[in-house]
Amino acid sequence: MTVLLAGIAAVTVPLILMGSVFGQVRRPRVLPSALRAQGVLPVSLAVPAAMVVIAAEAVAGASAAIALPLGLDGTFRAASAASALILAAYAVYAAYVARTRQDVPCGCAGDDGTPMTGWVAGRAAALAGLALAGAAHGLPDGTSGSEMSVIVAAGLGFAVILWTLPHAMIERSTAG
Repeated sequence: MTVLLAGIAAVTVPLILMGSVFGQVRRPRVLPSALRAQGVLPVSLAVPAAMVVIAAEAVAGASAAIALPLGLDGTFRAASAASALILAAYAVYAAYVARTRQDVPCGCAGDDGTPMTGWVAGRAAALAGLALAGAAHGLPDGTSGSEMSVIVAAGLGFAVILWTLPHAMIERSTAG
């Protein structure tokens, strides 16, 4: 079970982080705007904070993604540990914002349509847990080709579910 969980982490976490970086680069004004709307940081720090967040995601996600096919276990563990720290910080921040601010955008992955909710915090916490499993176990080793195909399919499935979770859980009013 631990090998499966670590394998899922090896696929899911870098895929989510790199998808987020892609979205942020594609729509660079969304995260700073969301940070301003969230009102936690001084307005003057919105752009620098966004740049740090995007760079941290890029380094951690790319390092894990590169380590996987090259079999660099130490690099993968370090990238997974860094990812766990980043994602745990996101979970705490998102939980705080969701509890103290109403109707502010998340800004996640360049998406300005998803509000900051507990689902955003839950996704970050789940990803932090997966990243921690990857850091603790390392790269899946000693797995057969069929086992690896299950790991990759499960990792892709988790990535899709976690990527779409906050947006899918938005409750829209049907009153008109």
